[in-house]
Amino acid sequence: MKKITLTLLSMLLAVITAASFAGCGRVTQVQTEKISIFSRPTVEKVAGEHKAWNDVDSFTCYYGSLTGNAEENPVLGGEPITAMEALKQFDVAIIHSSQLYSCENAKELVKELSDNGTYVIAYISIGEDAQLHVGDGLGENGYASYYIYENGMPKMNASWGSYFVDAGNPVWQATILNTARDIMDYGVDGLFLDTLDTVDVAYSTIGGMVDLVRRLDEEFPDAKLIPNRGFTVYPYISQYVDGIMFESFTTTYNEKAEVFEDRSEADLDYNTTIACNVINRARRYDYMPVFCLDYVNEFEYSYVPQGIMNNVWQYDFISYVTYTRALDACPVPGVKPTSQRGSLALSKLGEDSGDVGTNGDTSAANLAYAENGLCKVTVDTTFAGYSGAKPLTDGFYATKENHNQVNWATESWASENNPKKDHWIQFTFNQEQTVSEVAVYWGIDGTGSNPTIYSAREAWVEAWLDGEWKRLDYFFWKTESGEYLTQQQSTVFKFDAVKTDRIRVYQPKNMGDGTSSRTDGDETVFSGIMWVSEVEIR
Repeated sequence: MKKITLTLLSMLLAVITAASFAGCGRVTQVQTEKISIFSRPTVEKVAGEHKAWNDVDSFTCYYGSLTGNAEENPVLGGEPITAMEALKQFDVAIIHSSQLYSCENAKELVKELSDNGTYVIAYISIGEDAQLHVGDGLGENGYASYYIYENGMPKMNASWGSYFVDAGNPVWQATILNTARDIMDYGVDGLFLDTLDTVDVAYSTIGGMVDLVRRLDEEFPDAKLIPNRGFTVYPYISQYVDGIMFESFTTTYNEKAEVFEDRSEADLDYNTTIACNVINRARRYDYMPVFCLDYVNEFEYSYVPQGIMNNVWQYDFISYVTYTRALDACPVPGVKPTSQRGSLALSKLGEDSGDVGTNGDTSAANLAYAENGLCKVTVDTTFAGYSGAKPLTDGFYATKENHNQVNWATESWASENNPKKDHWIQFTFNQEQTVSEVAVYWGIDGTGSNPTIYSAREAWVEAWLDGEWKRLDYFFWKTESGEYLTQQQSTVFKFDAVKTDRIRVYQPKNMGDGTSSRTDGDETVFSGIMWVSEVEIR
């Protein structure tokens, strides 16, 4: 496990802080010395030797049996080869820990792969529980205390049938550490950390997730830790991990049609912005491999992987393409990328100096302005990829004139898109303050000369008074004919002065911008999102 120096850590934190407070910026002029980090020369694999970790450039993700065939009917033709033969052809093999438990000679097989020069990384879920457990029985309805609850029951991930957990819960952390010890006892080189995106379901758990990854790093200092996605939390755990997986970068699964398909243009823009502005922003100071897992349909496998590999290689990502969602086959693509490595690695990186100016109230009168150090900001959830609550108090708010789509991840905060849930932003002051006005500048998204302002249709401000939340001012944009107005730059809430240590901006269920949508194959409506660029409190 790499350990970055205090100097490097300080540089990384400075970069992350600059990213979070960037606001309206310019696209960075990519300098040769920066881009060269992502243009590393490739190193040939030598049987019986591990490459240096930062030199690995091939991987597979295979959850099938270690003792079976890689494919029963090879998609590229020829005779079947064993899974072990296939795994040995890669620098890194990510396998499922369940295959270790079910194989009598698993330790011997892991050693055989390691002796061949293949790093073996085993799966563990740290943000979801595959099955309901009673555990300590201190949760609602007698279930474990570590679940995230909704309507009295552990909240389920409907896509996989698993259950979201609070990674900071001490009972859960003890469970994960014990499970990790059992897995590492098989002689594997590291752990593949799945389900970190739970922090986007319950943003308040982000601190616990960071703490759990830190504890895994401390417990297994020589292990390679690779999170799967988890982009919201990645800037805070990059010092503890040795790589990251970007699953479904180029393609996605259409559950209705039950086929794999190319990402929409909007999705690709999102993913490539994450690649540059979240992952590669941190990797400039703390380099590590990025593993990019994509899926294609079986009938496409002979001709599609080359293009996918070429695309992700330009971001200095290592590609693997498979054709089974269950990852129970291990095809060997037989091709390597031919594009220029790392040529697009920083292509969407916003200005990173942090010196991009402000246009909001940065005076001492603004109780919310971060530099005044008067309060802590929390939010109910954060949409994947956004940099949390930090943009809300940086002194900059987006307008149609200054909006820069390159900086969408740091220009605003956005909640999860859930029309069945209220969304809120809470300001907790260090001590009681007198408040009479709250200004909310709504978030902006989109390219071109006329981006969309995602203003709420209804919202209110409330204060914590006499042990409960009391509404101070309510606002809704509605015409006499009953239609909601849209595209409002800001809302100013004014009320009789109150003394309080907590203020909350609240958007009720489904009251985000309900008229704006875009087409991503299906129509996507954003009425379930609260989207805000800046809040000022006076």
